[in-house]
Amino acid sequence: MWLAEAGWPAFPGSEARALLAEAQRSPEGAATASKARDAAEFAFRRDLYALALEAAILWHASDSGDPEVLALLTALHAAAGDMPAAFEAARAGLSTDADDGRFLAALEERLNGINSDALTTADLEPLTARLAAGHPESPDVMSLAARVALAANEFSQAARLADLLLRRDPLADDAHALAATALLRAGEPDAALARLTEQLATRDSLALEQNYVVLLLEARQPREALSRLRNLRAANPGSLDLAMQEARILQALGAGNIAEPIYLELFLRGYRADSCRLALGQIAAGREDWLESIEWLAGIESDRLAPAATELLVRAFVARDEIDEALATLLDHVGRYPRHAFESLPLFAFAMRAAGRDVQALAAYEEALRYRPQSRRLRMQRAHLLLDLEEHRRAIREMEDLLDDYPRDSEVLNALGYTLADRGIRLEEAHGHISLALELDPGSPAIVDSMGWVLYRLGRKEEAVPLLEQALESLPHPEVAAHLCEVLYELGQIDRADELLRESLAQYDDTALLEAVRERYSR
Repeated sequence: MWLAEAGWPAFPGSEARALLAEAQRSPEGAATASKARDAAEFAFRRDLYALALEAAILWHASDSGDPEVLALLTALHAAAGDMPAAFEAARAGLSTDADDGRFLAALEERLNGINSDALTTADLEPLTARLAAGHPESPDVMSLAARVALAANEFSQAARLADLLLRRDPLADDAHALAATALLRAGEPDAALARLTEQLATRDSLALEQNYVVLLLEARQPREALSRLRNLRAANPGSLDLAMQEARILQALGAGNIAEPIYLELFLRGYRADSCRLALGQIAAGREDWLESIEWLAGIESDRLAPAATELLVRAFVARDEIDEALATLLDHVGRYPRHAFESLPLFAFAMRAAGRDVQALAAYEEALRYRPQSRRLRMQRAHLLLDLEEHRRAIREMEDLLDDYPRDSEVLNALGYTLADRGIRLEEAHGHISLALELDPGSPAIVDSMGWVLYRLGRKEEAVPLLEQALESLPHPEVAAHLCEVLYELGQIDRADELLRESLAQYDDTALLEAVRERYSR
């Protein structure tokens, strides 16, 4: 296979199965537990969750009281969609460990390590809610359930759990922050801010002040957030944590030029040097100073930051048209961290596409789908690449299969509807798909553009124009502009179409579709 020839690590399924078989052959007792643990860890870190679950079950059979294996079993059963089994494993973990914080810390680490294609917070929320109901005496269980509920947009549940925590400890800063954030995301920003303001009026708490700054940012009050943070820094001039928080806020607000000297000072003082390198590399990339970005990123040594640094390095090399350097960087990364092979495959595909090697990019997606065959994201990316390769039938089949699996996914509906419309086939069906997508996501300019395009293909040109105008206003993009130009030409609005075409050709870098429109309608 081409990927193997390029030096990419082989798909680890065979190695994981060999480790599991070795564990199964071991004599019962500590040896089995140790080998099963090795097999489970190997498979888990490579996103081979079915094999990891088999190995974890064997590990548990040999060492049923270990909180680590119970945490792993909870996460893997949840990823497999077996929530009753996940609950039983979690309940056992909480009952066998005198300090439930140990089990929960292990569980949270496992949950954070699972690919989001396999397990989402929405899937997880019923499990953690049930655990909280069964362990109301455990602050750690309640806190985990509240945070999961918040991430799953179950705001009333998150607020209720936070209030229960506060009944036990009225000064719990994290619980106050959780309750306030739940209020904010439920659409009550004034009540959320008032809640923390009331607490800060009665006591000094640096942690609560920092949470208040974060809340102000989420409430879209960045100036107030920065003002408050700078007051905190003035009161705590030696706090490097507060300096880092200010720099991150400025960077998130797009003020990288102001954040840059703060990061540089922190770096020179030896504070979280690799985090500073990553941020400085990001800021340099933002102004397209690719060489400086590469210099900052190349010095990062942290294993934890390696994936983010590698992605930025690859994109920087691609931007400089140094494809060989990009590929060498990526191959070096997966050579050092074979467990990152799966998550790096889409980045490999990106580099291949930038090099014009679409067949190799397709091979990368095929390999990634061996790890996660049901991944909606990967299947959608493969379908779009198949379209670019002009393998339209395969692309449409892929989208139809996706729609079978995700019948109310607006992105899938729009992709299939637009592809059919663009090919000029099954137009009524395309209109139906796009109509449902628009109903599910009425604010999406991409779907509005698709609706305008399918109406045009159906011969309803006058109805298409306002939709395409709306889409172009919200999403300035050469493809949308080309659609509107074509419809205007077909309606005989030649002067308006000429003007828009001229402006668009000057505005966008990728003008292939616009050039095609000009060629068809030139006079």
